[in-house]
Amino acid sequence: MKAIEWKNQTEFSVNGVKFFCSLDDYTRKTDNDRIIILKDRGSLESYCQVLGNTRVRNLLEFGILEGGSAVLFTLLMELEKFVGIDIRDSARGIEPFLARHEVGKKIKFHFSVSQSDEHAVLKLIKNEFAKSPIDLIIDDASHQYARTKRTFEIAFPHLRAGGVYVIEDWGWPHWKGYDGFMGEPAMSMLIFELVMLCATSPEVVSDIRIFPSFAFIRKSEAATDLVDFSIEKFYQKRGLSLGFQNPEQEMGARFPARRARRILEAIRNLINTIFR
Repeated sequence: MKAIEWKNQTEFSVNGVKFFCSLDDYTRKTDNDRIIILKDRGSLESYCQVLGNTRVRNLLEFGILEGGSAVLFTLLMELEKFVGIDIRDSARGIEPFLARHEVGKKIKFHFSVSQSDEHAVLKLIKNEFAKSPIDLIIDDASHQYARTKRTFEIAFPHLRAGGVYVIEDWGWPHWKGYDGFMGEPAMSMLIFELVMLCATSPEVVSDIRIFPSFAFIRKSEAATDLVDFSIEKFYQKRGLSLGFQNPEQEMGARFPARRARRILEAIRNLINTIFR
């Protein structure tokens, strides 16, 4: 892994390319002088700490936003291929840099793809990684429990044995002063489930490293084909209940938002019909 040369807490460079950490202002855009990264110094140092001795050649990331992380990780890890998926239709801010810099030849984006669209994601994985295994998967997309869990179940089986799966920003329900995603099921429930999976099935997940923002889940070197993979199949709870405060939260955790609303509305209509 290449060294990060820090100028201060927000400015740094990798291999001569300048970056700027901008968590306090999402309106900043990449320009000819610097590439904007929506991560802080501590978060980037956690990547170096966990993956510093891991050879990563091929990376799949869900959620690329402006595309800055694609450039950073490709340079930092000396990737052979970076593939990014995003539900948005473009990342125009980074395109001029990718067109003129050599690193752009190693980066490929797929837009208008939902992270939980199983058919689209599996087709993309098959096309992009047919000849080379995925060493690292990063989920920096919706930060919603249901979508993030479903993405893990879709993509984790295609991570190479010994590879690492990263879930970013899992701790948002517990950050002081943060009030985003109000009413959404906590992402920490997924982290608890993965911890239980690690305890019950170390042949699937060998270890987990948890930081305030990121969770690093390492796939066991002994892992075999995970057909029809579901997290619940690989852990035992022994009476532990990960509950929800109300039916809306539970439906939101189990299904994407639109489908959950349709199901709840159908149930309400059925109840009203029966007890009319």
